[in-house]
Parts: sequence; C-alpha cells; structure tokens
Amino acid sequence: MNFSVVFDNLDLFWRGATSTFIIAFVTSVLSVAAALPLAVMRDMRSPLLSWPAAIFSWASRATPALALLFFAYYGLPGIGIYLDPVPAAILGLSLSAAGYNMEFIRAGLQAVPRTQYDAARALGIPYRTALRRIIIPQAMRVIVPPLASNLTLVIKGSALASLVAVSELTGEAMALISFTYRPFEILITIAAIYLVINSALISLQHYLEQRFRFG
Repeated sequence: MNFSVVFDNLDLFWRGATSTFIIAFVTSVLSVAAALPLAVMRDMRSPLLSWPAAIFSWASRATPALALLFFAYYGLPGIGIYLDPVPAAILGLSLSAAGYNMEFIRAGLQAVPRTQYDAARALGIPYRTALRRIIIPQAMRVIVPPLASNLTLVIKGSALASLVAVSELTGEAMALISFTYRPFEILITIAAIYLVINSALISLQHYLEQRFRFG
C-alpha cells in the first residue's frame, strides 16, 4: 500500500467531500421539510389533501432514486426546465427521500395517543400549535431512529450524483483511480470520509433520542 496518492491529492478529496456534504445536507433538509406537511395531509379526512400525499408517497418510494435523478437532469429539459447538475441531483434525491421520510413522520404522528389531540382541541389550542408544541415532541421518539437511518442512506446515495456530472466524493475518487490505478488506498480513504460524515449524523440521532426520551 502507498497512501502517497491520497496525500498528493488532498485538494481533490476535500473538494469532493465538500460537494458531497452540501448535496447531502440540502437534500436532507428539503426532504424532511417536504415530508412533514405531506405526512399531515396523508391522514386528513379530505380526499383533496390525502390522495395527493398518498400518490406522492407511492410514486417516490416505488421509483428508483436513479430514475428520479435522471428525470431531474435529463427529463425536465424536455418541458423547458433546465437545471445545473447540483440542483438536479438535489431535486432527484430529495424526491426519493421525501416519500420515505413522510412515512416515518406519519408513523410517529399516529403513535401519539388520540387523547392528546382531543385534549388540545378541548383546550382550544389551534391545530398547528398543538402539532408543534404537543404532538410532534411526543412523536419524535418514534420518528428519529428510522428518519436518521434514512438520512444516512441519503448521504451514501449522494454518490449517484456523479452520474449527472457532479464532482462529488465518489466521482472524484473514481476519476483518480482511473488515472493512478491505486483503487485500494483511494477507496479506503473515501470510505473513511463517509464514515466520519455519517458518524456525525448518528451522534445527532443519539442526542435527539436522549432529548425526547420520557422519564
């Protein structure tokens, strides 16, 4: 083994890791932000709200992330929408992750006893306030573990962005391998970088689990 190929190209690994982190972070935020209202809509009594949310959940989970990524980059120009590689990658990955996040959040909301909703209504607390102050804090115990696990998959799935010309970590590493023919050292390095990024998310998961744990 000769890790000089890694030290000689630290700028490349830094550039790729930065791109991966940005894509994963923005995708995580957008997918969670979209999943919360969709999860609430899914269990509404009005079909005008519940059916669109149900269809989105079905379509996003049943369609491969790669297909959504290609649709955002290659398909949207067919209807006059042109996105740069990074925004297209974020859009495709966010659509894929939002469906799963929606179901995790929905499961957490359903795990809260119905009496909590009834008590909030009896006290005259507006529905949005009840969700923010009463329901969601209790639901977080159920939501956090699967949601955090899915977000780690989002981080690892960001490697798909290299297929639409995004210079993220895996894409940069594969280009370097084709030039240096040192796959072992390079792959070990990017695995360690992914491990560090995901470890930060897993640490956040443990913190949130402790934060929302009942005595």
